[in-house]
Amino acid sequence: MIAAAALVASMLARQAAAVASTKIELTDEALTMPAQIPAGMVAFAVTNTGSVAHDLRFVRISAGHTFDQFKVWKESGKAIPDWLVSSGGVGAIGPSMTVDYAASLPSGSYAVLADNRMAQALTVTTAKAAAVNLPEADVTIRLHDHGFQLTAPVPPGRPLFRVQNAGSEPHQMLIIRLPEGANEFRQRAWISAGSRGESPGEQYGGILELAPDGEAWFRAPLKPGRYILICGEQEQEGRHFDLGMVYRFEVE
Repeated sequence: MIAAAALVASMLARQAAAVASTKIELTDEALTMPAQIPAGMVAFAVTNTGSVAHDLRFVRISAGHTFDQFKVWKESGKAIPDWLVSSGGVGAIGPSMTVDYAASLPSGSYAVLADNRMAQALTVTTAKAAAVNLPEADVTIRLHDHGFQLTAPVPPGRPLFRVQNAGSEPHQMLIIRLPEGANEFRQRAWISAGSRGESPGEQYGGILELAPDGEAWFRAPLKPGRYILICGEQEQEGRHFDLGMVYRFEVE
């Protein structure tokens, strides 16, 4: 485990605040991270050194079950059992990109997945990380059923997003840049078709499966261009972006 570091220096760059800081490396064939971290607010620096986009997902394994049982279930093709609890993560990020993600993780056993295929066991110990005074975010984003509410325009550079789920169900906040020739509807169709092949837009990460009343922080390097925030969660009525959960903005 990386030693506790200044949240400002390692991630949020606003004011001195100590927090457990953990590096995660994603390649095309592997996921590399420590096997143990303390409970509480944890900052992750996630780097993609592969040749394609990769995402990262935390899944809590309920007491009485093991990572080996998780692996057996993963190969079974069966429905997700109730002893696996989605616990957030980082949306797909492109090659050579590093993003910062902070969230509170309770103690317990976890499976950490990249692209829903590479998996590693993680133990979050009962020892709590140092207390954190999180700095003021550049933008607070509230997720609703079904929409995004921003407290300010998205600035250029590496803005810090504070993301809160004010809805009644889990939501995502995926950040997609739309280069020349790409558009929102092609991106939505690509996700609806299973995200196979190359994404029409450039993937800048974001937050995965934030539970109701949940909160997380995220930072990514945003170059100039057109962007959308979308939620790709699916329910009986359709994908959340088809129900209106899309926010369009530009970075100059």
